Amino acid sequence: MTTIQSVFENQQNYFRSGQTLDLNFRVQQLKKLRSVVSSYNVQICEAMFQDMAKPEPESQLTEIITVLHEIDHHIKNLKKWAKPKKARGSLLTIPSSSRIYQQPYGVTLIISAWNYPFYLMIMPLIGAISAGNTAILKPSEMAPHTSTLIKKMLDESFDSGFISTIEGGVEITSHLLELPFNKIFFTGSTYVGRIVMSQAAKHLTPVTLELGGKSPAIIHRDSNMEVATKRIWWGKCVNAGQTCVAPDYVLVHESIKDEFIAKSRSILNEFYPNGYKVGENYTKIINQKHFDRIIELTKGCNIVLSGTVDRDLLLIEPMLITDVKWDHPIMNEEIFGPILPVLTYRDETDLLNQLSYQPNPLALYLFTKSESLEQNVIQNISFGGGCINDTMSHLGNSNLPFGGIGKSGIGNYHGESSFNVFSHSKSMLKRSFWPDPSLRYPPLGNKIEWIKKLFK
Repeated sequence: MTTIQSVFENQQNYFRSGQTLDLNFRVQQLKKLRSVVSSYNVQICEAMFQDMAKPEPESQLTEIITVLHEIDHHIKNLKKWAKPKKARGSLLTIPSSSRIYQQPYGVTLIISAWNYPFYLMIMPLIGAISAGNTAILKPSEMAPHTSTLIKKMLDESFDSGFISTIEGGVEITSHLLELPFNKIFFTGSTYVGRIVMSQAAKHLTPVTLELGGKSPAIIHRDSNMEVATKRIWWGKCVNAGQTCVAPDYVLVHESIKDEFIAKSRSILNEFYPNGYKVGENYTKIINQKHFDRIIELTKGCNIVLSGTVDRDLLLIEPMLITDVKWDHPIMNEEIFGPILPVLTYRDETDLLNQLSYQPNPLALYLFTKSESLEQNVIQNISFGGGCINDTMSHLGNSNLPFGGIGKSGIGNYHGESSFNVFSHSKSMLKRSFWPDPSLRYPPLGNKIEWIKKLFK
């Protein structure tokens, strides 16, 4: 606890020094971060292979390339985002000028999850640096090799007063949450998110929560079934379904349910012609506890497509389930694995009705050619973000804010949204000493009638 306290106080002093306020300093640190990520490219992939048996091409695509792209985006746009923005005045404030300044919060805490252990740690860090904060990082203990490597990389490259990594389990996280951070950014489960928010409330610390939920993939009868099936299973198979925005279940029009099942078989054979090989073309389930939880959810289900289930290898091949009811356990929590339940709907009204009774998902994917259906779903269903005729690709656009709503999260990040989420918008109004209108000064008397007329 003493060590954690000293790290925290060191960061407070570093922030008070004012170094992070300089925009050139921030750009230099982002460039330094890019350099160290590039230098450790091979080791990052090796660490994630040790933690999750994640294939190297998948690590490159989902963890490293995306991070480098985000850093470049911030380096290019940081000074534009940080520039004070003019705000229009109002009749109440004439004559004056108004501006909005972006101010860093100070000492920030970033807690990440295990499923994308590098990406989910470094992506919010980019925003913290860009906005001018210091950061204490808490990687997931469930991905120990990646956690240790992140600490090594950042300790070698940055002053501990600026960026510091603290490893450990629940006890360490609990100690960290006792400190009066200026901002907390958490990625993980809704259950732990509630704990983080509760602890932060003791210090009135602003919190961003990136959580999860049951993200539906909807297939309308006018969609291209070949493409829809391919994109849904791609989203489900990446990281063996251990992705917060993976399609959690499919809602398909009842007239094309059988077609989707048949197409799923052919698509998966096309994706994995030589079978599922952990570490080569497929990721393992993180541990036996999570493995057992996923398998338990499938009990009593009508499994129409499945493959090998090997607890020793932590391998669960893609599984398709039909005839599921909303009250089944598999529909009451995020699956976070390669199991895909299929439900049906009769018409648009039935679709919207079914979706409206579910908790707000982090993502929603709609496959259709109908613009009216598209707009109906977007306008009537509350969810974090998503895609039309694709899955998960919205994460690849740094210009799109990413985040949930309700139980799927609070706040968003990526691109400029990352800069904003780690910044306080400071509003400033400026007047000269002349003129000095007397309308507002007492005694008001009949002047209030003149003020009323101005706003008619």
